[in-house]
Formats: sequence, C-alpha cells, structure tokens
Amino acid sequence: MPLSRTILLVEPDVACGRVLAEVLRRGGDRVRVVRTSAQAVQAAARQSYDLAVVHLLIRGGGVELARKLSRRVPRLYLSVGARLLGDEILETALGFPVVRKARVHAHLARPRGPRSNG
Repeated sequence: MPLSRTILLVEPDVACGRVLAEVLRRGGDRVRVVRTSAQAVQAAARQSYDLAVVHLLIRGGGVELARKLSRRVPRLYLSVGARLLGDEILETALGFPVVRKARVHAHLARPRGPRSNG
C-alpha cells in the first residue's frame, strides 16, 4: 500500500469538498477540508501537509493563498472548474500546477515521487 499523504483541501463548495475528500480518503490519504483562505492559513500553521489543493476562485484569491501556503506546504495544486482557460495558459500565468476538479483524484493518484513543489 502506498504511503498515506496528509492533504489540505481548500474548497469553498461544501458538497464538492466532501466528495473530493471522500475520494482521496478512499485512496488512503488523510484530508483536512477548509472553506476559506483564513482557515487554510491557520491549518497550515498548526500542522504539516504533504500537499494542498486550492480552489482558484476562493474568496481572497486562490493564487495569493497558494503563494502563502507555498512557504509551508511542499506541493500545491490549484483546482478550477471545467469552463475556464486552458491548463497550460493558467499554469504559465499562475506559476502553479492547475488541475480540473473532475481530475483531482486521478492526478493525485499518479505514482508518488520525492516531495517537490510542482
């Protein structure tokens, strides 16, 4: 069984957060779900996380939150809805990997290598 990761999931939509967290937990990960930028910063200050998945359009700005969290969390992903710009355009503009909500589980299920920011 692969090593369990500790994941901080920042998702303002309660139902979506529950579904994503459940899928990740079934894969063996430990998941903390928060709904706001302030909660995410507090959670990262209290506990170490292997990675964070941050909703791009969270109030207060997903990119700004990702920048703050990148000081404490070694690996970050921004999640977005299906109707936004292309992933490559977003990744170039934002400087963080972008994962569509529908693909979060598949992306995180990829083989785990050494911890890195990206």
